[in-house]
Amino acid sequence: MSKSRLLSSRYSDDEESDEEFTLNPIDETPRHSYFNNIDHLPHYRSEEDNSEDEEDRLEAPPSLMIERTQSPTTTTTKPMTSTRDHVTVYDRTMWRWANVENMDDFFQRVYDYYQGKGIYCILLARFLNLLTLGFMILFSTFLISCINYSDITSHHTLGEVIEPQCLSKLSTTKFLYISIFVVWWLWQAIRFITDLPMLREMHNFYTHLLLIPDEDMQTVSWQTVLDRIIDIRETNPNTNDIRLTEHDVASRIMRKENYLIALFNKDLLNIQIPLPYLRNRPVFTKDLEWNLSFCLLGFVFDSRGQLKKRVLKERNKSVLVASLKRRFIFMGLLNLILSPFIFVYLLLHFFFRYFEEYHKNPSEIGSRTYTPFARWKFREFNELPHLFRNRISQSYEHANLYINQFPKEKTVLLARFISFLAGSIAGVLALLSLIDSEALLNFEISPNGTVLFYLGLTGTLFAVTRGMIPDENQVFEPERLLRKVVEHTHYLPPEWKHKLHTDQVRGEFCKLFDYKVSLFLQELLSVIFAPLVLCLSLPESADQIIDFFREFTVHVHELGYVCSFAQFDFARHGNIKYGVQGAIVEDEYYLSNQGKMEKSFLNFKANNPKWVPNDMAGSMYLSKLTEFKNQKQQSMSEEYSSGDEGSSKVNQKRPYQASDRRDETIKLNQYGVPDVVPSNLGDSFAQGQPWDARHIEQEEEEEEEAEGRNRGKGMIGLLNQFYDLNNNSTV
Repeated sequence: MSKSRLLSSRYSDDEESDEEFTLNPIDETPRHSYFNNIDHLPHYRSEEDNSEDEEDRLEAPPSLMIERTQSPTTTTTKPMTSTRDHVTVYDRTMWRWANVENMDDFFQRVYDYYQGKGIYCILLARFLNLLTLGFMILFSTFLISCINYSDITSHHTLGEVIEPQCLSKLSTTKFLYISIFVVWWLWQAIRFITDLPMLREMHNFYTHLLLIPDEDMQTVSWQTVLDRIIDIRETNPNTNDIRLTEHDVASRIMRKENYLIALFNKDLLNIQIPLPYLRNRPVFTKDLEWNLSFCLLGFVFDSRGQLKKRVLKERNKSVLVASLKRRFIFMGLLNLILSPFIFVYLLLHFFFRYFEEYHKNPSEIGSRTYTPFARWKFREFNELPHLFRNRISQSYEHANLYINQFPKEKTVLLARFISFLAGSIAGVLALLSLIDSEALLNFEISPNGTVLFYLGLTGTLFAVTRGMIPDENQVFEPERLLRKVVEHTHYLPPEWKHKLHTDQVRGEFCKLFDYKVSLFLQELLSVIFAPLVLCLSLPESADQIIDFFREFTVHVHELGYVCSFAQFDFARHGNIKYGVQGAIVEDEYYLSNQGKMEKSFLNFKANNPKWVPNDMAGSMYLSKLTEFKNQKQQSMSEEYSSGDEGSSKVNQKRPYQASDRRDETIKLNQYGVPDVVPSNLGDSFAQGQPWDARHIEQEEEEEEEAEGRNRGKGMIGLLNQFYDLNNNSTV
């Protein structure tokens, strides 16, 4: 493939230089990173004859010590000013913020702290994870090595079946297993201790600079955090001279993830199992996801999180492809060697994690969730994880209803029969235990099978089978339900159109929305499949992967190398089918599939209403969408007004009847005057606000009428109309 055409003149073209991208505006000398300890802090100098050279040699400029904002809401007690012998926590934190070298790492830590809900929640969660891992190691060791299971039937106490000095009798294999898990636990414990200073510094940043105490971390929004970081940058311009907008922060946090989202969107990753009868089913488990991230992202990005510039040079393509293939194959062989240990860990982890949940609610065995592959297909550029979870969580209800729409009479008949038998037996056993309480433990229905055992068995079977029986009063409307799912997932392949009611689409959707038990089995089987995919399937994609990083990377001043899709470059990737005006892209290779970039742009605007695009193409796209929306609302208002006038004329030709009262009430709901269209562009794309407010809680007849006119809610409905307008195709 030819050299990248995306490194245009409007971006920095300094790609031949191999020096690292730095974000240090204050001091050109090497400094410690943000979270390293400070051995010497700056002191004020009152002498007026100090030269500029002496001031430049200070670790922190005096302006940073003076320029700060005092808030009356701050509850912390600190000295008003820093002195030679004492530096306040506020000034120390401001100095660290002013001397951040790796902005990607800094904002990632800011976001992780927000995700963790404060220092105390993070410490508690990590401490409990250590205890959980330690419990798994000790408890599994006790169960495997310290109990003589052959003596359980002839003894009645635990002390009689415990092997004395069981740890000294461990076999070599068991000792190796336990040693690996113990080393892993020690490594996690060391990380927990070494991360304490970093968490403390981030706690100071939130408390003293952002004025967000730990008590408010449970409820504060990410938008508030962003606004306060931007305010610090604007009120203290000497702290950093980097660009700082909502888009820049998201681009730094998701610099690596944006490339993975684009790779999945372009279907460039071959993750199919290279075995007969399984080639058409992609497998992507958590294990394989970690391996892909290590092999690919660890290969093209350096330790600072910046893309290696040698990846962008076409003359290095053959060397890079060969190195990436070797990396995939090496990790595949390593996974094969460690597969027994990985299998044991996954088995113990999932057993201890989900047994209590399924025991408490057996119907959860039949519950579904989105697969890791589906999540990467649904994820959008610059969409932070918590926003993605919120969006996808809204689709679960409609997704489950859609799956249950399709007839499964054979399964339902068997479930009804089994639930009847299990319920009958469980009822008789429960009645027996009420009559004679001692029979619950002493009466054996079969050898070593007491009433309690069969009561638990039949009760669980009854709960599972009852959960498989659908509601008898449900209405068959799969198309409407799947459209509601699409409203949140923003995923609608072209081959699904006009087939939403078919079993073919249901089967493809079930591959994305699978049973939790099935995903658990896939995770266990990935111990076998992951080495095959890494050694045989993914190396075939190495050539396309290297080309992709070269062709879809741009350099943005003060931001570095980023995925061009994540920059919302409409001039080079705009799709006219989704309403991008003046977009001329000859090769569809440079377009995102299913309008992913356009959807990501609107979704990002919805999540960040205050954000303003810094290029003309993005602003024009928003203006066109707003104009199109207003035109649709105006035409609908005129249509409803004309219908209201026609109904009034008809009513004037006949006398009033008592039965007209109900009709008048319905007319008021259906044909009321529409709300005023907001003129603010940010309000127009607010998250969750329907662009036609008359849809809220209308009658079923009006909902069908709205579906007939293809009116959608929010961003996806508007984009569908753009697509229909340009392609004469409907959902």
